[in-house]
Amino acid sequence: MSKKHSRVKSASAIKRELEITERELRHITEFQWVYAKRMLRFGFASWIFGLFLFLVILVVRGLEFLGRLSLAYPLLIIAIAVPIFITAFSVHKFNAKIKRFERIRKSLLVEYEAAILKRASGLINKK
Repeated sequence: MSKKHSRVKSASAIKRELEITERELRHITEFQWVYAKRMLRFGFASWIFGLFLFLVILVVRGLEFLGRLSLAYPLLIIAIAVPIFITAFSVHKFNAKIKRFERIRKSLLVEYEAAILKRASGLINKK
């Protein structure tokens, strides 16, 4: 089957795909913000837990651990930054999906308009 022939779809099939794409786009947009809030809360909680663990290690190991602060400060900075980077990466992933669905929706709209125009021109030519 040729590539052009396999891409020809009826207007109703294109409309159905368009509705599915718009529904998925709406769903993923709504879920993106809920997910981002959850990730930020998780990041904050994990940072608090990491800070608590750091303080427990200080108490257990004693204050001689503070003598090696060259190791402690980068660990604290990483503990703060990792949840933020994970959240930013997840939100970026959602944005990429949203852009993909918007491109699909745009191409389906063009196909739908072409199918409707083709059908209308066929009806006009018959009369």
